[in-house]
Amino acid sequence: MIKLRYANYFQQAEKLADHSFNMIILDPPWGVLNQNNKNPDVQWDKKPSFENLGEITNHLLTKNGYVIVFGDRKLVSEIENKWKYLFHLRDELIWLKPGNIPTNTLKPLPVHEFINIYMHKELKVNECTWNPRVMRGKPYIRKGSAGVVSTRRQVKSARHENISGMRHIRSVIHAPNKPAMKAWEREEMKHPTMKPVSLLIQLIRAYSNPGDLVLDPFAGSASTALTSFLTGRNCVSYENDSMWYHQSISRFNRVKAMLGPGQVQQLLRQPELGIDEFDTSALFS
Repeated sequence: MIKLRYANYFQQAEKLADHSFNMIILDPPWGVLNQNNKNPDVQWDKKPSFENLGEITNHLLTKNGYVIVFGDRKLVSEIENKWKYLFHLRDELIWLKPGNIPTNTLKPLPVHEFINIYMHKELKVNECTWNPRVMRGKPYIRKGSAGVVSTRRQVKSARHENISGMRHIRSVIHAPNKPAMKAWEREEMKHPTMKPVSLLIQLIRAYSNPGDLVLDPFAGSASTALTSFLTGRNCVSYENDSMWYHQSISRFNRVKAMLGPGQVQQLLRQPELGIDEFDTSALFS
């Protein structure tokens, strides 16, 4: 079940059932673009009320669910300070993205974005979903010497076998920004801050289970909805900009058409065996 809704999330949130979402992904406007510029591409970039957003999120999140927040250091610090009585910071990840351009001649070139993972304060980490193997790779067997390593919390094994080939999520995730995304993903989509499927697929797999319900209040290009579909999760997303909404609908339908009915059904039946980085040449080979 994927629902893309053209609506203001704050006006619709009270219609949603309390404690019904296993994961809430928040990529809110950062409020960093120059609003004096009459360019319509920047008029959407206005920060919401984070106090209000936190209260709504607290009511909608399941007891053992996660909130995932994207932002720069200033934004995530502001949110963490205002939410400290509601949520506990479980993990802090970094999205390392290539190909950015300078935004300030007095600062380093920005090539990263913070991703904070929150959980309810009263919970312990082992009470929440955790599926660390998120990316497909080749199975392997490694042999070495066993022993205790001072920097490790566990004893090093002499033999390590990875039968499935799946790789662990890392605290620094390499994934493309919009200019470096594959053509299928960014084609005809003009949204300036698209999130790549190859990034979201790792987060959604690690912190939720197939069949879980995901909420995206600031849908933008609908990457969360698309990734939820490709990984067998359900998703409800909101976008209050007409242009982004209609472009995301077209994008979603185009991807489904590229997959074809058979591949779509296979993904829905076996979500964890689905594609990790959508490549049409692999689909039709």
